[in-house]
Amino acid sequence: MKAEARGVAGRGNAVFSTLAGLLFLLTLAVVALGQSAFAFAYPRTYVWPNWAILLAVLALLSLTAWVRRFFTGRARRPLRWGWLLAVYFLFLLAAQMLVTRSLWFYAGWDVQSVYETAGRLVRGEAFDSTYFALCPNNSVITLLLTVPLWAATRLGLAVPYAVLPYVSALLTNLACLFCVLCVIRLTGSRLARLGALLLCTVWIAFSLTVTVPYTDTFSVLFPVLALYVFLSRLRAFPKWLLISLLCFLGAAVKPTVMIVGIALMLISALRLFPLSGMNRRRWRSAGAILAAIVLGAVPGKLLQNAANTVLAGSAQPQGQLCETHYLMLGMNDETYGGHSDEDNVFSLSYPTLQERRSANLQEAWRRFTARGVAGNLRFFAIKLYKAYSDGTLAANTSYLVLERPARSDAASVFLRTLYDKNSNAGVLIAMLMQGVWFAILLLCAAAFWGKGRREAVTASLGLTLLGVTAYLLLFEAWPRYLFLYAPLFVIAAALGLQRLRLPMRALKITKNEGVQ
Repeated sequence: MKAEARGVAGRGNAVFSTLAGLLFLLTLAVVALGQSAFAFAYPRTYVWPNWAILLAVLALLSLTAWVRRFFTGRARRPLRWGWLLAVYFLFLLAAQMLVTRSLWFYAGWDVQSVYETAGRLVRGEAFDSTYFALCPNNSVITLLLTVPLWAATRLGLAVPYAVLPYVSALLTNLACLFCVLCVIRLTGSRLARLGALLLCTVWIAFSLTVTVPYTDTFSVLFPVLALYVFLSRLRAFPKWLLISLLCFLGAAVKPTVMIVGIALMLISALRLFPLSGMNRRRWRSAGAILAAIVLGAVPGKLLQNAANTVLAGSAQPQGQLCETHYLMLGMNDETYGGHSDEDNVFSLSYPTLQERRSANLQEAWRRFTARGVAGNLRFFAIKLYKAYSDGTLAANTSYLVLERPARSDAASVFLRTLYDKNSNAGVLIAMLMQGVWFAILLLCAAAFWGKGRREAVTASLGLTLLGVTAYLLLFEAWPRYLFLYAPLFVIAAALGLQRLRLPMRALKITKNEGVQ
């Protein structure tokens, strides 16, 4: 990784990185120690309590650091990462397809509205635009699903819907691949690279979320691709054109994709300071980058407007539950960022979008100020717990299962047992994923300390994850919303794994003194 020059950029990068490290330490403390106090907001039971799982993970990471010291400095044959990744991810995709074939189900709620409307569009049938006038943010994903559904229909598949989970698995597989490619570009540490490969496999690629064709899996590729382009050696204009294109297209599918784009832009903007050091050449370069960002934003905005017009009847539906509605919902003292029928009624009681936005902002501010300082500290601690307390990222609790096509072959029956949250195996696997999640958070905290905190990439990761957390604290909050940034969590954890080592003097062995 190329170190940033000393100055405003380096200091700013260090600040964002340090804040991210502190955030993950605070998050671990809230999740591990606040379980008994905050579990009512997101009930989840494991064989062991969170604090015990965290202690076990700390012991395992300490053991890893101790074992690693014996391999430090040894000559090793270089791995052929290109061939390794090509073969590995092909086999991984085959395994994902097998799992998806055994587990996919028809989901309800928003997912149902999306895939049913996409099916009607493919068949040329009439559809109800009421849902999309209310939730235009799901217009683009609906149009995207028509493409694989149309292909499946043309191929004569008995159940065209079945192709959607397979596409979802493919996109997640690609996101994992580019996650590992980012780690390879960032570090030569074999431990970090293999760690990223392992985490992507067990935590992302085989998540139950992969089997649900919705915004989570159809947008998960965009943030990690944007980071991959950011790490490339492309010239400034094409690089930022691609980053902007990826972020705005991704945001058309799931708006929170823009968090990574904003983070990359802010960290890069720090290089402009102090402005007194800017010459004509640097100003021209900055102007070209700004033009690239604006130009890259156009396709995403046009796609969003076109999808809204087709499905909701207007590029800007007046009846939508807009961003300020979800801010008000995020300040709800009873649901802690969960769905509220009362809040829906409140928002829809205002006939125009402008009136609704104004009323939502006023109500959100009233709720915030009414709690006071102590009340808000408790409120946001509960939301932090709710967002980060589930290592499976709510894969087994976020979706309403309408119908589960049950295959009777031995492999399918076995896999359904493993993924069943009520089975003995399912409970143990959920606890294992909780341990993996705690390890990721600990390693993320480690990634943002030391010399690396001054680097633009480290700061960009830190600012992105700070932004994701801020979004969940302010707006609607569920663990599932972290899945979009799961590859970036793994990248940060891999950087932390690279630094996972105990001080040599703490483990120094001499003939007479033993272990000091």
